[in-house]
Amino acid sequence: MNSNAPGQLLGYTLQYPRALYHLLRGGPGDIVSVEVLGDVAISKPSGEVISEEDKSSTSGNPLTDRSTDLWKTFFNWINAINSGVLAVGKTTFILYCNESSGREGIVNKFSSAQNHEEIQNAINYAKRELNDIRPAHDIWKYYDFVVNQNETRLLEVVEKFELHVGNGAGYDEVRYEIQRKHVPKSQIEFLMNYLGGWLQKQVSEKIKLGESAVIKWEDFDHQFMVVFDRARRLELIDFTLQDPIQECDIQKQVKIRPCYLRQLEKIEVSDDDILDAVSDFLRADVNRNKWIENETIDEEVARDFDSKLKGFWKNQRTRIEITEKNLAEAKRGQLLFVDCKSRQEKIRDVEPPSSTISGTYHALANEPLLGWHPNWEQFFPKQKDE
Repeated sequence: MNSNAPGQLLGYTLQYPRALYHLLRGGPGDIVSVEVLGDVAISKPSGEVISEEDKSSTSGNPLTDRSTDLWKTFFNWINAINSGVLAVGKTTFILYCNESSGREGIVNKFSSAQNHEEIQNAINYAKRELNDIRPAHDIWKYYDFVVNQNETRLLEVVEKFELHVGNGAGYDEVRYEIQRKHVPKSQIEFLMNYLGGWLQKQVSEKIKLGESAVIKWEDFDHQFMVVFDRARRLELIDFTLQDPIQECDIQKQVKIRPCYLRQLEKIEVSDDDILDAVSDFLRADVNRNKWIENETIDEEVARDFDSKLKGFWKNQRTRIEITEKNLAEAKRGQLLFVDCKSRQEKIRDVEPPSSTISGTYHALANEPLLGWHPNWEQFFPKQKDE
Protein backbone atom coordinates (compact mmCIF):
# COMPACT_ATOMS: atom_id res chain seq x y z
CA MET A 1 0.00 0.00 0.00
CA ASN A 2 1.22 3.48 -0.87
CA SER A 3 2.12 5.23 2.39
CA ASN A 4 1.41 8.60 0.75
CA ALA A 5 -2.11 7.63 -0.31
CA PRO A 6 -3.99 9.19 2.65
CA GLY A 7 -2.19 12.51 2.19
CA GLN A 8 -2.76 12.49 -1.57
CA LEU A 9 -6.45 11.71 -1.09
CA LEU A 10 -6.78 14.56 1.40
CA GLY A 11 -5.15 16.86 -1.14
CA TYR A 12 -7.76 16.01 -3.78
CA THR A 13 -10.73 16.24 -1.41
CA LEU A 14 -9.48 19.56 -0.03
CA GLN A 15 -10.52 21.19 -3.30
CA TYR A 16 -14.22 20.74 -2.48
CA PRO A 17 -14.37 22.70 0.80
CA ARG A 18 -12.12 25.34 -0.77
CA ALA A 19 -14.45 25.71 -3.77
CA LEU A 20 -17.41 25.86 -1.39
CA TYR A 21 -15.63 28.51 0.66
CA HIS A 22 -15.11 30.71 -2.40
CA LEU A 23 -18.70 30.24 -3.54
CA LEU A 24 -19.92 31.37 -0.11
CA ARG A 25 -17.73 34.48 -0.37
CA GLY A 26 -18.55 35.14 -4.01
CA GLY A 27 -21.05 37.37 -5.74
CA PRO A 28 -23.03 37.83 -8.98
CA GLY A 29 -21.06 36.97 -12.09
CA ASP A 30 -18.39 34.98 -10.26
CA ILE A 31 -17.42 31.57 -11.58
CA VAL A 32 -15.65 29.02 -9.38
CA SER A 33 -13.79 26.21 -11.10
CA VAL A 34 -11.99 23.06 -10.00
CA GLU A 35 -8.86 21.88 -11.87
CA VAL A 36 -9.22 24.53 -14.60
CA LEU A 37 -7.05 27.57 -13.72
CA GLY A 38 -5.60 25.92 -10.63
CA ASP A 39 -6.79 23.46 -8.04
CA VAL A 40 -9.56 25.99 -7.41
CA ALA A 41 -10.04 29.29 -9.23
CA ILE A 42 -12.43 32.22 -9.11
CA SER A 43 -13.08 34.24 -12.24
CA LYS A 44 -14.60 37.69 -11.68
CA PRO A 45 -16.80 39.62 -14.14
CA SER A 46 -14.06 42.28 -14.26
CA GLY A 47 -11.61 39.75 -15.69
CA GLU A 48 -9.75 39.38 -12.39
CA VAL A 49 -8.82 35.81 -11.48
CA ILE A 50 -7.86 34.09 -8.23
CA SER A 51 -5.78 31.01 -8.92
CA GLU A 52 -5.47 28.83 -5.83
CA GLU A 53 -3.33 25.77 -5.28
CA ASP A 54 -4.22 23.58 -2.30
CA LYS A 55 -1.56 21.62 -0.44
CA SER A 56 -2.16 19.31 2.48
CA SER A 57 -0.46 16.91 4.79
CA THR A 58 -1.65 14.43 7.39
CA SER A 59 1.48 15.14 9.43
CA GLY A 60 3.76 18.13 9.29
CA ASN A 61 4.26 21.06 6.96
CA PRO A 62 3.80 20.36 3.22
CA LEU A 63 5.49 23.65 2.27
CA THR A 64 9.02 23.38 3.59
CA ASP A 65 11.77 25.24 1.75
CA ARG A 66 12.75 22.11 -0.14
CA SER A 67 9.29 20.65 -0.77
CA THR A 68 8.29 19.69 -4.29
CA ASP A 69 4.79 21.04 -3.61
CA LEU A 70 6.12 24.53 -3.04
CA TRP A 71 8.31 24.85 -6.11
CA LYS A 72 6.00 22.94 -8.43
CA THR A 73 3.24 25.41 -7.56
CA PHE A 74 5.30 28.41 -8.69
CA PHE A 75 6.51 26.39 -11.71
CA ASN A 76 2.89 25.78 -12.78
CA TRP A 77 1.87 29.42 -12.28
CA ILE A 78 4.78 30.77 -14.30
CA ASN A 79 4.13 28.22 -17.04
CA ALA A 80 0.48 29.30 -17.16
CA ILE A 81 1.54 32.96 -17.47
CA ASN A 82 4.16 32.26 -20.15
CA SER A 83 1.61 30.28 -22.17
CA GLY A 84 -1.05 32.97 -21.87
CA VAL A 85 -3.47 30.98 -19.73
CA LEU A 86 -3.13 33.44 -16.83
CA ALA A 87 -2.52 37.19 -17.01
CA VAL A 88 -0.12 38.08 -14.22
CA GLY A 89 -1.51 41.60 -13.84
CA LYS A 90 -5.07 40.38 -13.31
CA THR A 91 -4.36 37.29 -11.20
CA THR A 92 -4.06 36.79 -7.47
CA PHE A 93 -2.05 33.69 -6.60
CA ILE A 94 -3.11 31.88 -3.44
CA LEU A 95 -1.36 28.91 -1.90
CA TYR A 96 -3.62 27.26 0.67
CA CYS A 97 -2.07 24.91 3.20
CA ASN A 98 -3.90 22.87 5.84
CA GLU A 99 -0.96 22.84 8.26
CA SER A 100 0.99 25.65 9.87
CA SER A 101 4.40 26.16 8.33
CA GLY A 102 6.05 26.23 11.78
CA ARG A 103 9.20 28.32 11.49
CA GLU A 104 9.10 31.10 8.96
CA GLY A 105 10.49 29.89 5.66
CA ILE A 106 10.70 30.90 2.03
CA VAL A 107 6.96 30.69 1.42
CA ASN A 108 6.26 32.99 4.38
CA LYS A 109 8.79 35.57 3.14
CA PHE A 110 7.23 35.47 -0.32
CA SER A 111 3.78 36.06 1.18
CA SER A 112 4.75 38.88 3.53
CA ALA A 113 6.82 40.85 1.00
CA GLN A 114 4.98 44.11 0.28
CA ASN A 115 7.12 45.99 -2.22
CA HIS A 116 9.73 45.40 -4.91
CA GLU A 117 12.65 45.61 -2.50
CA GLU A 118 11.12 43.14 -0.04
CA ILE A 119 10.22 40.76 -2.86
CA GLN A 120 13.77 40.81 -4.21
CA ASN A 121 15.12 40.25 -0.71
CA ALA A 122 12.80 37.25 -0.31
CA ILE A 123 14.03 35.76 -3.59
CA ASN A 124 17.65 36.37 -2.59
CA TYR A 125 16.91 34.62 0.71
CA ALA A 126 15.60 31.61 -1.22
CA LYS A 127 18.76 31.54 -3.31
CA ARG A 128 20.97 31.55 -0.20
CA GLU A 129 18.96 28.87 1.56
CA LEU A 130 18.98 26.59 -1.47
CA ASN A 131 22.43 27.27 -2.87
CA ASP A 132 23.37 23.63 -2.36
CA ILE A 133 20.54 22.30 -4.56
CA ARG A 134 21.89 20.25 -7.47
CA PRO A 135 20.26 18.75 -10.61
CA ALA A 136 19.85 15.37 -8.90
CA HIS A 137 17.53 16.87 -6.27
CA ASP A 138 13.77 16.31 -6.68
CA ILE A 139 12.97 20.02 -6.74
CA TRP A 140 15.77 21.06 -9.09
CA LYS A 141 13.80 21.23 -12.35
CA TYR A 142 11.11 23.34 -10.69
CA TYR A 143 13.47 25.54 -8.68
CA ASP A 144 15.82 26.05 -11.65
CA PHE A 145 12.92 27.04 -13.92
CA VAL A 146 11.37 29.39 -11.37
CA VAL A 147 14.41 31.10 -9.86
CA ASN A 148 17.21 30.77 -12.38
CA GLN A 149 15.31 30.94 -15.67
CA ASN A 150 12.30 33.13 -14.79
CA GLU A 151 13.32 35.39 -11.92
CA THR A 152 11.64 38.43 -13.44
CA ARG A 153 8.38 36.52 -13.79
CA LEU A 154 8.77 35.23 -10.24
CA LEU A 155 9.00 38.82 -9.02
CA GLU A 156 5.64 39.52 -10.66
CA VAL A 157 4.00 36.42 -9.19
CA VAL A 158 5.30 37.03 -5.66
CA GLU A 159 3.90 40.58 -5.84
CA LYS A 160 0.40 39.04 -6.22
CA PHE A 161 1.04 36.03 -3.97
CA GLU A 162 -0.76 35.14 -0.72
CA LEU A 163 -0.23 32.22 1.66
CA HIS A 164 -3.38 31.07 3.45
CA VAL A 165 -3.04 28.58 6.29
CA GLY A 166 -6.11 26.64 7.34
CA ASN A 167 -6.80 23.68 9.55
CA GLY A 168 -7.56 20.00 9.09
CA ALA A 169 -9.75 19.11 6.12
CA GLY A 170 -10.58 22.72 5.21
CA TYR A 171 -14.12 22.87 6.61
CA ASP A 172 -13.53 25.29 9.49
CA GLU A 173 -13.49 28.21 7.08
CA VAL A 174 -16.69 26.91 5.45
CA ARG A 175 -18.44 26.70 8.82
CA TYR A 176 -17.43 30.26 9.59
CA GLU A 177 -18.75 31.59 6.27
CA ILE A 178 -22.06 29.78 6.74
CA GLN A 179 -22.36 31.16 10.26
CA ARG A 180 -21.78 34.66 8.87
CA LYS A 181 -25.01 34.19 6.88
CA HIS A 182 -26.89 34.18 10.21
CA VAL A 183 -27.67 30.48 10.00
CA PRO A 184 -28.63 28.96 13.39
CA LYS A 185 -25.67 27.08 14.84
CA SER A 186 -27.74 23.91 15.08
CA GLN A 187 -28.21 23.94 11.29
CA ILE A 188 -24.65 24.68 10.15
CA GLU A 189 -23.48 21.06 9.80
CA PHE A 190 -26.59 20.08 7.87
CA LEU A 191 -26.24 23.06 5.54
CA MET A 192 -22.53 22.42 5.00
CA ASN A 193 -23.06 18.73 4.25
CA TYR A 194 -25.95 19.47 1.91
CA LEU A 195 -24.08 22.10 -0.09
CA GLY A 196 -20.89 20.03 -0.11
CA GLY A 197 -22.80 17.08 -1.53
CA TRP A 198 -24.46 19.27 -4.13
CA LEU A 199 -21.09 20.72 -5.20
CA GLN A 200 -19.43 17.30 -5.54
CA LYS A 201 -22.36 16.09 -7.61
CA GLN A 202 -22.12 19.11 -9.92
CA VAL A 203 -18.38 18.64 -10.42
CA SER A 204 -18.68 14.88 -10.99
CA GLU A 205 -21.45 15.26 -13.56
CA LYS A 206 -19.53 17.89 -15.51
CA ILE A 207 -16.38 15.75 -15.56
CA LYS A 208 -18.40 12.75 -16.70
CA LEU A 209 -19.75 14.81 -19.62
CA GLY A 210 -16.24 15.93 -20.55
CA GLU A 211 -16.95 19.51 -19.49
CA SER A 212 -14.84 21.85 -17.38
CA ALA A 213 -15.81 21.76 -13.71
CA VAL A 214 -17.10 25.33 -13.44
CA ILE A 215 -19.88 26.48 -11.10
CA LYS A 216 -21.68 29.76 -11.62
CA TRP A 217 -22.30 31.73 -8.45
CA GLU A 218 -25.94 32.22 -9.50
CA ASP A 219 -26.51 28.44 -9.62
CA PHE A 220 -24.93 28.05 -6.21
CA ASP A 221 -26.87 30.99 -4.78
CA HIS A 222 -30.18 29.51 -5.96
CA GLN A 223 -29.37 26.21 -4.27
CA PHE A 224 -28.09 27.95 -1.16
CA MET A 225 -31.16 30.14 -0.73
CA VAL A 226 -33.52 27.17 -0.89
CA VAL A 227 -31.75 25.23 1.84
CA PHE A 228 -30.83 28.41 3.74
CA ASP A 229 -34.52 29.33 3.98
CA ARG A 230 -35.26 25.87 5.34
CA ALA A 231 -32.50 26.18 7.92
CA ARG A 232 -33.58 29.65 9.06
CA ARG A 233 -37.13 28.42 9.53
CA LEU A 234 -35.70 25.61 11.66
CA GLU A 235 -37.31 23.06 9.39
CA LEU A 236 -37.60 19.60 10.89
CA ILE A 237 -34.73 18.03 8.99
CA ASP A 238 -34.75 14.29 8.39
CA PHE A 239 -31.27 13.42 9.63
CA THR A 240 -31.69 9.80 8.54
CA LEU A 241 -31.39 10.90 4.90
CA GLN A 242 -27.73 11.71 5.61
CA ASP A 243 -27.18 8.69 7.83
CA PRO A 244 -29.72 6.01 6.85
CA ILE A 245 -30.92 3.35 9.25
CA GLN A 246 -28.84 0.21 8.78
CA GLU A 247 -30.40 -3.12 7.84
CA CYS A 248 -28.65 -4.80 10.76
CA ASP A 249 -30.42 -2.42 13.19
CA ILE A 250 -33.77 -3.26 11.63
CA GLN A 251 -33.14 -7.00 11.89
CA LYS A 252 -32.02 -6.61 15.50
CA GLN A 253 -35.39 -5.05 16.38
CA VAL A 254 -37.23 -7.83 14.56
CA LYS A 255 -35.25 -10.42 16.49
CA ILE A 256 -35.79 -8.99 19.99
CA ARG A 257 -39.50 -8.22 19.30
CA PRO A 258 -40.02 -5.15 21.48
CA CYS A 259 -43.50 -4.30 22.70
CA TYR A 260 -44.51 -2.19 19.71
CA LEU A 261 -43.83 -5.11 17.35
CA ARG A 262 -45.70 -7.57 19.55
CA GLN A 263 -48.62 -5.16 19.50
CA LEU A 264 -48.61 -5.29 15.70
CA GLU A 265 -48.30 -9.07 15.70
CA LYS A 266 -51.41 -9.20 17.91
CA ILE A 267 -53.46 -7.54 15.17
CA GLU A 268 -51.93 -9.81 12.52
CA VAL A 269 -50.27 -7.24 10.27
CA SER A 270 -48.07 -8.33 7.36
CA ASP A 271 -44.31 -8.86 7.49
CA ASP A 272 -43.87 -5.77 5.31
CA ASP A 273 -45.80 -3.72 7.88
CA ILE A 274 -43.47 -5.04 10.58
CA LEU A 275 -40.37 -3.93 8.66
CA ASP A 276 -41.92 -0.54 7.89
CA ALA A 277 -42.75 -0.13 11.56
CA VAL A 278 -39.17 -0.81 12.64
CA SER A 279 -37.81 1.66 10.09
CA ASP A 280 -40.27 4.37 11.14
CA PHE A 281 -39.65 3.73 14.85
CA LEU A 282 -35.87 4.04 14.47
CA ARG A 283 -36.01 7.05 12.14
CA ALA A 284 -38.42 8.92 14.40
CA ASP A 285 -36.21 8.19 17.41
CA VAL A 286 -33.07 9.51 15.67
CA ASN A 287 -34.80 12.65 14.46
CA ARG A 288 -36.53 13.41 17.76
CA ASN A 289 -33.23 13.17 19.65
CA LYS A 290 -31.42 15.30 17.04
CA TRP A 291 -34.13 17.96 17.06
CA ILE A 292 -33.97 18.24 20.83
CA GLU A 293 -30.17 18.15 20.86
CA ASN A 294 -30.02 20.90 18.21
CA GLU A 295 -32.73 22.91 20.00
CA THR A 296 -35.04 22.76 16.99
CA ILE A 297 -37.72 21.62 19.44
CA ASP A 298 -37.75 21.16 23.21
CA GLU A 299 -39.20 18.51 25.49
CA GLU A 300 -42.40 20.51 25.95
CA VAL A 301 -43.04 20.62 22.20
CA ALA A 302 -42.30 16.88 21.95
CA ARG A 303 -44.73 16.08 24.77
CA ASP A 304 -47.42 18.24 23.16
CA PHE A 305 -46.98 16.33 19.90
CA ASP A 306 -47.35 13.02 21.76
CA SER A 307 -50.48 14.31 23.45
CA LYS A 308 -52.09 15.27 20.14
CA LEU A 309 -51.38 11.84 18.69
CA LYS A 310 -52.82 10.12 21.76
CA GLY A 311 -55.92 12.30 21.54
CA PHE A 312 -56.48 11.31 17.92
CA TRP A 313 -55.89 7.63 18.77
CA LYS A 314 -58.47 7.80 21.57
CA ASN A 315 -61.12 9.37 19.35
CA GLN A 316 -60.52 6.91 16.51
CA ARG A 317 -60.64 3.97 18.89
CA THR A 318 -64.01 5.10 20.20
CA ARG A 319 -65.37 5.62 16.70
CA ILE A 320 -64.24 2.19 15.50
CA GLU A 321 -65.68 0.44 18.56
CA ILE A 322 -69.06 2.04 17.76
CA THR A 323 -69.16 1.80 13.96
CA GLU A 324 -67.13 -1.35 13.28
CA LYS A 325 -68.13 -3.62 16.17
CA ASN A 326 -69.00 -6.43 13.74
CA LEU A 327 -65.39 -6.67 12.57
CA ALA A 328 -63.04 -9.21 14.16
CA GLU A 329 -60.85 -7.78 16.91
CA ALA A 330 -57.68 -8.04 14.82
CA LYS A 331 -59.35 -6.23 11.92
CA ARG A 332 -60.54 -3.44 14.20
CA GLY A 333 -56.99 -3.14 15.46
CA GLN A 334 -55.65 -2.95 11.90
CA LEU A 335 -58.17 -0.24 11.03
CA LEU A 336 -57.15 1.81 14.08
CA PHE A 337 -53.48 1.37 13.24
CA VAL A 338 -53.96 2.47 9.62
CA ASP A 339 -55.98 5.52 10.68
CA CYS A 340 -53.36 6.61 13.20
CA LYS A 341 -50.27 6.14 11.06
CA SER A 342 -52.01 8.09 8.26
CA ARG A 343 -52.70 11.00 10.62
CA GLN A 344 -51.44 14.43 9.52
CA GLU A 345 -50.04 16.41 12.45
CA LYS A 346 -47.59 19.30 12.54
CA ILE A 347 -44.84 20.07 15.00
CA ARG A 348 -44.57 23.78 15.69
CA ASP A 349 -46.58 24.45 12.51
CA VAL A 350 -44.02 22.52 10.42
CA GLU A 351 -44.64 19.28 8.54
CA PRO A 352 -42.35 16.58 10.01
CA PRO A 353 -40.67 13.85 7.93
CA SER A 354 -43.03 11.12 6.78
CA SER A 355 -41.82 8.57 9.34
CA THR A 356 -42.48 10.81 12.32
CA ILE A 357 -46.20 10.17 12.88
CA SER A 358 -45.98 6.39 12.52
CA GLY A 359 -42.67 6.18 14.40
CA THR A 360 -44.00 8.21 17.33
CA TYR A 361 -47.10 6.03 17.54
CA HIS A 362 -44.82 2.99 17.72
CA ALA A 363 -42.81 4.67 20.49
CA LEU A 364 -46.04 5.28 22.44
CA ALA A 365 -47.13 1.69 21.82
CA ASN A 366 -43.75 0.52 23.11
CA GLU A 367 -44.28 2.12 26.55
CA PRO A 368 -47.14 1.02 26.27
CA LEU A 369 -49.26 4.18 26.50
CA LEU A 370 -51.66 3.04 23.79
CA GLY A 371 -52.36 -0.03 21.68
CA TRP A 372 -54.10 -1.34 18.59
CA HIS A 373 -55.99 -4.44 19.71
CA PRO A 374 -59.32 -3.70 21.43
CA ASN A 375 -57.98 -5.51 24.51
CA TRP A 376 -54.43 -4.20 24.28
CA GLU A 377 -54.24 -3.28 27.97
CA GLN A 378 -54.94 -6.90 28.92
CA PHE A 379 -52.22 -8.26 26.65
CA PHE A 380 -49.65 -5.50 27.19
CA PRO A 381 -50.02 -4.11 30.73
CA LYS A 382 -47.85 -1.10 31.50
CA GLN A 383 -44.93 -2.03 33.74
CA LYS A 384 -45.15 -0.48 37.19
CA ASP A 385 -42.24 1.66 38.26
CA GLU A 386 -40.09 -0.11 40.81
